[in-house]
Formats: sequence, C-alpha cells, structure tokens
Amino acid sequence: MTINADLLIAAPMLQDYLVDKDTGFPLAGGIITLWVDDQRYVEYKNWYYQTGSPGAYEWIALDNPLSLSSVGTIQDPNGNDVIPFYYPFEENNENVPQKYFITVYSVDENGDPAVLQFTRENFPYVSEDDAPGTLEPTLRNYILNNVYWRNIGSLDCMLVTDAIIAPSQHDGYTNGDIRFLKDITGANDDLIFNKMSDDDFTLDDDITPEYYLNMQCSGIQGGEQVKCIQYPVSLHIDTLQNVNATLVLHAQNVEGSSNNYVDVYVYQYLGTGALSQPDPILIERITLNDDWTLYPITFTFPDAEGLALGDGGDDALFIRIQYPLSALFNINHTKPQLYLSARYPDNDFDTYDQIETIINSPRTGDVRTSLNSFTPYGWVPMNNTSIGSATSSATGRRNIDTWPLFNLLWQVVSDVFAPVSGGKGANPYADFSANKNLTLTFAAGRAILGLPVGQTFTYVNGTGIFTVPTSALFYAGAPVYLTNTGGHIPTGFALNTIYYTIPLTGSTLQLASSYALAIARTALVPASDNGTGTNAMSFALGGTVGEAGHTPQEIEMFQHSHSLTGGNFLADGGGSAFNTFASAGTPVTTHAATATKGSSVPFNIVQPSIYFNTYLKL
Repeated sequence: MTINADLLIAAPMLQDYLVDKDTGFPLAGGIITLWVDDQRYVEYKNWYYQTGSPGAYEWIALDNPLSLSSVGTIQDPNGNDVIPFYYPFEENNENVPQKYFITVYSVDENGDPAVLQFTRENFPYVSEDDAPGTLEPTLRNYILNNVYWRNIGSLDCMLVTDAIIAPSQHDGYTNGDIRFLKDITGANDDLIFNKMSDDDFTLDDDITPEYYLNMQCSGIQGGEQVKCIQYPVSLHIDTLQNVNATLVLHAQNVEGSSNNYVDVYVYQYLGTGALSQPDPILIERITLNDDWTLYPITFTFPDAEGLALGDGGDDALFIRIQYPLSALFNINHTKPQLYLSARYPDNDFDTYDQIETIINSPRTGDVRTSLNSFTPYGWVPMNNTSIGSATSSATGRRNIDTWPLFNLLWQVVSDVFAPVSGGKGANPYADFSANKNLTLTFAAGRAILGLPVGQTFTYVNGTGIFTVPTSALFYAGAPVYLTNTGGHIPTGFALNTIYYTIPLTGSTLQLASSYALAIARTALVPASDNGTGTNAMSFALGGTVGEAGHTPQEIEMFQHSHSLTGGNFLADGGGSAFNTFASAGTPVTTHAATATKGSSVPFNIVQPSIYFNTYLKL
C-alpha cells in the first residue's frame, strides 16, 4: 500500500554504527527487528529508506528483520549505508497513530540471534492526539499584524459595510488587510482599538500586545447576516485545503453585556468573476467569560475540490470573527493566531519592525523609480505599454496577475489617461475577461504632482463661472471632474468627464473641454441651471498635463505700454504713423511701424529634471 511520505520520520542517529553492549566493538551482523508496539513479537511493522533523485525520491521498505553490516551500520539491499525512515501511523489509515517496538540482538557463530542488546518501545514518540501533518509544526502564526499595528483608531460603523481597520496581507488580494464587514447598515455599531495598559487586561497565557479591539452594538438593526472582523490567511483557497490548523483567540465579554459569544468562520472567497460565492463555514461558537480567556480551536481547512473559481486569480482564504447579529453586545478580542498544527506556543511575538516589513511592502498602484532598466518582478514599466489577461494582446504584460492593477486603474483613472481598448464596458472584470488591454498612464518625461484636495463650488447659470474657496491650485489646464451628493451638478456639464480649468480670480474659474482650449481660455458656458445639493470639483487622479514648450497667448503677456519721448508728435492722416517735428509746424521725419521680430517658436519651459525608469506595482 502507498504511504504518505510526508508523514515519515527520519532517524539519522541510527546511521551511526551500533556496538556490542559488553565489548563496545561494532555489532557486526547484529539483527534489528521492528514490531507493531502493541503487537510485540506478533506483527512486523515496515521501515523505509530513501532512493532516487531530488524531486523524484522514492521510499522503499528495508528488510525486517535486518542484518547490520560488518561495522554495525544499517544498509539497503545493495550494501549502501542509509538513513532509516519510520512511519508512526497505520499504513492503511494515516489518521491512526501506530508506534514501533524494536529489538536489537547480537549473533552467534551461526548468524542466529544471541544476546539482546536493547529494545525501544513507543518509537518514535509522538503525542497520541496529534494529527497527521502536525508532527513537526513550524509554530508560525499566519494571521499577520494580529496586534493591530498602524490601526485606524476608532470607527463609527453605523453606515459602514466594508472598511480596512488595520493593515495586513495585501499583495494580490481583492479584500486584503484586516477589515470590518457587515451586510446592511443601520445598527449603532462602534469599533475602537484600546491600549492594554491596565493590569486587568494582561494576558496570562501569552505575551500581552499593545492593543485590543473593542466592538459594541448599542442599537440593533434587524435582518443582519454578516457583522465580523475578517483576517486574511492565504491567497488561493487550495493552498491550505484539508490542512489541520489551530486558531487561538484571546477574548472577553465586557461585564454586564448580554449576548456573550462570537462565531468563528472560515471563508473561501472564490475570486473576482466567480458565478457565486459559498457561505462561510462555521468552525465553532465561543461563549465568552467576563475575564480575558484564551480560546484554542482546532479545525481542518475545507476542501476546494469542485469549487468554480473566478478568472481574476485573487481567490483567498479568510478567518472571520463574527459578532452576534441583530443583537446588543460589547466584546473585546485581540491577538488572533493561526498555526498549521494541533500545537501552539504561549509566547508568540513579532517586533513592529517585522510587522512593518509586511504591512508597508509595496501595494498595487505604487510607483517606483530606478536607474536600473530591469523591470522588477511584480512591477510593469510606465512606458505607454498596456496590460491585460493572459490571452489579451497587451504589449506590457499579459498575465492573470495584472488583474489587481487593471481593476485599480479602470476605477480611479479616467479613460482619457488610461484608455481601455474598445472603450470601457460595464465593469473592470467584464473588460478584463473580454481580453481588453488597458494602457498604463504615460510617465516618460513627466514630473509627478502631489494630488490636491478637491473643493466644493457654486455655479452661476449662463456665465460658466464657478466659485471655489480658493482657485490657487487650479492652474490653467488642470484636469478635474465634477461630483455631487444630494442633488445634481449644473445641467450642461457631465459626471465622469474630464474638464480643464481656466482661473479667473483668487476664487473663481471656468472650465474648458480640452487642455488646449483651457490654455486659449475658451470656456464652456452652457445655458443651464446652477445645480443642486453639494457640488465639488476634484483633480483627476492619473491625469497628465503640461507642455515641454509653450507659445504665449496675448492674454498671458505682461500688461504694458510704450512711451514716446522727445519732439512734438502729430498723427498723420492715416493715423498709422507719426510725423516728428523739429519745431512747430515743420515736419522732419515720418516713422512707419517697426519691423516684425521673432518667429513665435515655443520656448522651453521644462523644469530641471532627471530621467529615471518608472514602474507600477501589479
């Protein structure tokens, strides 16, 4: 029968040589016999040696009984010294532990067993309640930043359905980081991270973290199905399928509060584009004490077989700590820990520097500059190339890992500056799965500008004039778009459309339909209403503006006049030139218009600059 090679245990100490207990000389020809521990001298139990090449090893049963070499070493049938491997489970059921009983004899002159040298029972020792795959646990915690470093502080969650409350894993995730989630608004929910500074909050069974998370509902909303804190565990659901694990949670019901329980779930997110998402799987309901208590929960991650994943490559596993639904509660918890083992440590600790290296690693959409022309793995150059799916015709990168950046650019950058081939469709995923290409914002020869905060405005019908708190940031040609809450923008202008500003005074401006028209000060003046509700003007993220050379317009010239000095001047009959008189009534010279100078060639307005390669994080 085929065994699970992952469960074999090597015993390299037995690759040394065995000696006679009386003489101390090598136990030449000695006999080793291996039995089932609880069937001693009745049922043999196999042991194994490794053969083959790296990546293609095989494990073959050793002789049992086995005769030692002339120098007391364990050898395979070909006479090669080997390391023995032991299988401490039933060969036909890896979930049932089964130990060895081992005897070692010297031999007489006929090669028959003579003197018993030693025995080993219950070998190799493994705790009876350990499950397969947990024999040599790493005891590494897979919930990153479970001490809430760089947390949000506090959050009024009444109108919130999805919010990042502390950073965690994020690379490749659609819903990475530690998040608060609920399916409907209305409940009076408040979330706050408190410091565990009081001795009453010390965790006796672990190293005490700096923060704990308090969640309180003081006003209920009926019909709730989800209200939880979600922790990312693994990108891709099949990575940990059927793996045994232990979740450790420190939690407390605030004294006097009803509904003193939380439900712990595993959530298999099937990724963007999945036809449906499965319900979270309940692991266990924990009834909380009024004192801080450690709650270990042993479980097995669910199987992924038969689940239809989306095409975004962002399927993932999450742990959810769910609060009582449509109910009042006041609950604290902190330091959730996940180990791929039935065991867990009582001293888990990561320094903030260790946490910082993960939570502040580059995120999708981050920009990186370098003198190195080699594109870093996980980045794409901002050189006017495009990205898309593996079967697209993108010129920069064609791969499923472009989906997070494709999605981000599609949503936050106007099609003017990051165009989608064939135009934007119904949503980012529809375009990605249709193999459309998205062109990256062009960075070559451009300076990076900090994005100013948008401003509210009022509008006067028929004038094209917008009044803002200050127009200082709205330089000529700045790309903006209009937003509204509680009403509509002025009729004649459109949402999700890029306009370009024409400053007038310190608090007024107009809009043009293109950068060139804004520079020429050709404004849009629709005959329309003034708009209703709260209107705002925001800068276009990812927008590109500016010129390497500019031909001044007349309105841009410094306002000035020329003075004529000396003599008496009299306009001639045509009024186009002047006659100069040396004395009254006596003309001397007639001056025509001066000769034309210059060629209207744009002058260089490029700021002092340096060229770098620029990359975007996938």
